[in-house]
Amino acid sequence: MRNCDEQHRLNSRQRRLIDHIGQKFHFNLAPPPTALEDITGAAKFVSLTDFIEQSGWQYSDVDIVDRCEIKHLDAENFWRYIGESETPLEEPGHLSPVTVAKVIEYGMGLLGCFIEGYVSSDQALAKEADFGKLTRGALEFARGTFATCSEEHNWYEHFQLLMRHPVIHAGVQIAAWHHYRLPEDLSTIWSA
Repeated sequence: MRNCDEQHRLNSRQRRLIDHIGQKFHFNLAPPPTALEDITGAAKFVSLTDFIEQSGWQYSDVDIVDRCEIKHLDAENFWRYIGESETPLEEPGHLSPVTVAKVIEYGMGLLGCFIEGYVSSDQALAKEADFGKLTRGALEFARGTFATCSEEHNWYEHFQLLMRHPVIHAGVQIAAWHHYRLPEDLSTIWSA
């Protein structure tokens, strides 16, 4: 059994694959500053690879997504490989770090789609200044839009499911904060 320090270290294959995802995933995963002095002293940029390695989470070496060589997760394959699993998504050791990276990328893509759909629906306030309200509206819009869809085709359900995993939740939350300047805790947005 590996010791605690080695348990969360990525091997060269995992690092290479996550770096590849990170090349197209241009989101910062540095924790948002909590005070004015943190703005100048905090890390300016944390890569997807470093974020996953520093999370302290227990990962599997490989999982179903790795074994099936799924290059990226999307609406067509997320439910098949993640959603229908008998093992809860959030169970430590269930997903590999490479799959977690793919799911963070998928989660940010979904959130972006929800926001774009909400804004283009004319339900959003023009030039919405409060991104928290905008995102709450976008998630409610997505919930209503996909309400009649099966779980397999319900992107809102995909988003709800992936946000149960603590590393994925944190990754999407931090990336969204940097990209959209959203509230620090996205869980308050959809639990309301």
